[in-house]
Amino acid sequence: MAELTRFIAAHEAGLRLATMFGLLALFLILERALPRRQQKVSAAHAGGNLLMGAVNGAIIRLLVPGGLAALALLNQGGGVLGLLALSDALAFILSLVLLDLVLYWHHRAFHEIPLLWRLHRAHHSDRNLNVTSGLRFHPGEALVSMAIKAAAVLAIGAPAEAVIAFEILLNGASLFNHANWRLGRADTWLQKLIVTPDMHRLHHSRAPHESRMNYGFFLSIWDRVFGTYQARPDAPHETIELGLVEHEKDDFVATLAQPFKK
Repeated sequence: MAELTRFIAAHEAGLRLATMFGLLALFLILERALPRRQQKVSAAHAGGNLLMGAVNGAIIRLLVPGGLAALALLNQGGGVLGLLALSDALAFILSLVLLDLVLYWHHRAFHEIPLLWRLHRAHHSDRNLNVTSGLRFHPGEALVSMAIKAAAVLAIGAPAEAVIAFEILLNGASLFNHANWRLGRADTWLQKLIVTPDMHRLHHSRAPHESRMNYGFFLSIWDRVFGTYQARPDAPHETIELGLVEHEKDDFVATLAQPFKK
């Protein structure tokens, strides 16, 4: 098992990339076949979002070559879980749940702390929410997020297997949640357990009170527990206004400049 874990950790980047490109292609097809909103996403706009994701990935790999999985291997037996006599299966599941909780508060902090919001608003400036928006994060935010996740992995003592699964889930959920994909009634049912495209689209609403709701990353329970859940936007999903009213441009260069704007 230990050898398998080391092998997977060594190929973690490849696994993540394969999953990401597979899901990206799938949701691009579904967006065209079953769009939730009628919106025109130009190739330049989608390309800018993809380029942002590539830049962030390159920066993180340069700074943390082995990724969070390597950190988890070095920290094996440490953290809170290291103090508990848990089975491997329970430690795996508990790690995913706790990391998901960390992501909820991480996301909420990026909205409630002004300095962090300056970084995160680059993501919210996208007026044409689609699957590529799930990769559109400012490099500054990517760096802060990496530091928060690394601290969480160490504090929790998450096993490498759970960290790898979490990272793959993180990429997949981000693409899924931002996809302009019509799930119909299934979206309402799924919201009882996980964050769905409709649930997350509400969070991207231009209305201030709605953009401060639905912070969840994967499990929807945290928004319900901490009082930030809203099932439906005030306006229909087909016409809800997205993006930031004060920032009309949402191209690659404008996104990079977001933290330095008023």
